[in-house]
Amino acid sequence: MKNKFTYYFTFIIIIGLYLSSCKKDGYSVTETGLRYHIYDSKKQESAKLGDILKMHLIYKNSKDSILYDSKILGDSFLIELTKPSFKGGLEEGFAMMGEGDSASFLVSADSVFDKLFHQTLPSYIQKGDILRFDVRLNKIMSREEMNAFLKQKANLNSNIKTENDLIHDYLTSNKLEVSPIKDGVYYIPFVAGKGNQPKSGDEVTIKYLARSLNGIAYDASDKNGGPIKIILGKGGYLPSFIDAILAMKKGGVSRVVLSSQNAYGAAGFGPVPPNSPLVFDLELMEIKPKSPL
Repeated sequence: MKNKFTYYFTFIIIIGLYLSSCKKDGYSVTETGLRYHIYDSKKQESAKLGDILKMHLIYKNSKDSILYDSKILGDSFLIELTKPSFKGGLEEGFAMMGEGDSASFLVSADSVFDKLFHQTLPSYIQKGDILRFDVRLNKIMSREEMNAFLKQKANLNSNIKTENDLIHDYLTSNKLEVSPIKDGVYYIPFVAGKGNQPKSGDEVTIKYLARSLNGIAYDASDKNGGPIKIILGKGGYLPSFIDAILAMKKGGVSRVVLSSQNAYGAAGFGPVPPNSPLVFDLELMEIKPKSPL
């Protein structure tokens, strides 16, 4: 009888420990460590990889101060659902949601800025801080539906903000204080790098991520198998993209924001819609000088 009681008591303790590991501060915890709380679920089909998510997103620091509110870009905040950029990444939380759902996610600030935002941790955020993301998923769209939505919005709203306004809003919301190096080109160095800058004709190895002001990923070196090698000045790349690389040093990390005039203009290109500003995140990994022969 004593042994049965002991086994039963031990079983209850184990179950209690298991349940406590699945909840922390009122948040559930996934196997990867993402802490989440679903406030309102409409029981709709969850988002899938490649879907475009139209949402309202706010994130706050550990003191509950708002650092970013997507409403600064109006009701057109869109993001493509991709694989998590790190273990316990925010994208895992987005994939739990369906249309009409609202939720909060707690994520490491270090990982978010390094792996998702591709920038160094700002001075106003402490290393080790936890960011809280409050999200309402308003609509799930295909890329074609997204382009139709943006076109309809532009046609219906005669007072739509100019590109310069949208770029200014983007820079302001991301606390990037920078002046254009030329009309419609904003260069933001995050890591200075060391050594000499590359020159036209040099072969460089780079990582890059190309996306919209709203965060939709259009292209990335990872999609092509990892870092890529290009010869500067050989052609095939946007001039302002090459100019940004020429301004860097080995090991440097930077961001360049381009107006559509400095990107793909009124025609667009591939997944990039017409008249779309672009954001490039760049890392210059290696420089091989041009052969003197």
